[in-house]
Amino acid sequence: MPFTIVRRKLLILLVLISSLAACSSTRFRSSADRESYAAIADKTGQVPGMSSQVVIDEERVVELEDYTLNEDSFPFLDIEADSEIGARILSLNDALDLAFQHSRDYQTQKERLYLEALALTLDRYRYAPIFSSVSSGNYQWDAQDQFVQDMEELTGMRSINTSETTFSNTRLGASYILSSGGAIALNLTENFTRFLSGGSGEFSTGALIGSFSQPLLRGFGRDIETETLLQAERDLLYQLRDFTRFRKVFAVRVASDYFSVLLNRETARNNYAGLLATNLSLEREQAFQAEGLTTLLTVGRLEQSSLQADLRWTSSITRYKRSLDNFKILIGLDADDNIILDDNEMTLIGETGMDSPDISLEQATAMALQSRLDLYTALDRVQDAARKIEVAANALEPTLDFSLVASVPNSPSQEFGELDFENAVYTAGIDLGLPLDTKLERNNYRRTLISYEALTREYLLTQEGIKLNVLDTWRRMNEARKSYDISLTSVEINQRRVEEAELRAELGLGDIQDTVDSQNDLTAAQTDLVSSIVSHNIAKLEFWRDVGLLYVDDTGQWEEGIDEPR
Repeated sequence: MPFTIVRRKLLILLVLISSLAACSSTRFRSSADRESYAAIADKTGQVPGMSSQVVIDEERVVELEDYTLNEDSFPFLDIEADSEIGARILSLNDALDLAFQHSRDYQTQKERLYLEALALTLDRYRYAPIFSSVSSGNYQWDAQDQFVQDMEELTGMRSINTSETTFSNTRLGASYILSSGGAIALNLTENFTRFLSGGSGEFSTGALIGSFSQPLLRGFGRDIETETLLQAERDLLYQLRDFTRFRKVFAVRVASDYFSVLLNRETARNNYAGLLATNLSLEREQAFQAEGLTTLLTVGRLEQSSLQADLRWTSSITRYKRSLDNFKILIGLDADDNIILDDNEMTLIGETGMDSPDISLEQATAMALQSRLDLYTALDRVQDAARKIEVAANALEPTLDFSLVASVPNSPSQEFGELDFENAVYTAGIDLGLPLDTKLERNNYRRTLISYEALTREYLLTQEGIKLNVLDTWRRMNEARKSYDISLTSVEINQRRVEEAELRAELGLGDIQDTVDSQNDLTAAQTDLVSSIVSHNIAKLEFWRDVGLLYVDDTGQWEEGIDEPR
């Protein structure tokens, strides 16, 4: 029966549509990626230091087996010592490479860049020819259909008339937005009807309509019409600059946290050495006390000092392990991944010396104002605000639109697909709209004026902020260098104090407080010495970053200096 046949055809059609949808979703994703990555590539050359590899869907499995295996146990880590046996040792370059491949923060920044490019593809698409097609079909039946017959048998009712009809409708369209603000559109509509019974026959109706419209006042001109597209293009450029700036900041952050972990480890090592020295003095004084050569008060002081040193040691181990766990998350590892950082990196930065960059503060500030990408973006946003004032002012003008419409009717023969061009109708018109209700437009215009002033101040503030960034890192380099010199001298002084205190204590002539103080001061000076080396190197990295002359490649490795790397 007709209804059964139609039902089967519909079922087959639905299966085919579902299969095509599954295939087309992959195609649409590939198409979006192709256009978005192309948009990014088009502007990459405009941003110095921009990465050439921005892929958001790369699945990279973290493989730690290729890194050196640690087989040593470190007593200064106390109960945590065994946990580092079997850990993988990461150099700074290894950590940077892992971070630029697996960091969650880095992935988020890449996705932001991609989404900005994806948004641009839609704005560009608005100025390409846009085609549309809609088709529909209907099948109409009455008394003699199988379903109706079944109902007649069930209810005992009988119908008299029978008719079956099919209807179809097809609409094809194309539109094109002009950069002047106008638009061209073309639409073809065809309706087709066929009577299958109850009086056979068929007829069709249709029309071809073409139109052109162009605003002459409000909305007229390339600058007004393409403002949205221009802003989208510039927004992608800004996001590229932000991403490039993020890569520099991120590389410095990874390096800073890397050395902070090593500094915490070195602090635990120094505190352990201080505890051992204190305990050695305590054992000697306890032996003297047993022989009646010293007092319980003296021994008590050393016992208290030992307890405090033990607490400092335990706390420093906790800080070290906590900072190591946080570092794992920063570079994209899991908290339970077993790694340690390479102690040799501390030796390497110590060998680089404490020299500051060979550039004056005045030169550095001038270069920062010439090379900082975020400053260029702040200035460009002021220009954006100036354009928006013009757009808002244009919205206050009357609407005066010219239109031209051509309509071609269906052929008198009513044959499907035939049009009667000889009887085409042409219409030209002018639409005028007076700006009687402009409250919204007035407020928008005033808002753009305020926004321009605010962004101008923000640009000037960004300038001053950059100057302060450079000045701050310059001062911190000087501070770290002076701290290094002081700590170096302090270590030498306290080593002599400890030696003299130990000698006097062995002869029974010393003051136990001198022994305690000299040992604590030596431990603190040794830690300060390492800290000043780390602080100077990090401040120097931040200095080049803030000057805008730190260049980072796709693995996180950097070059610093006046010239951009080739």
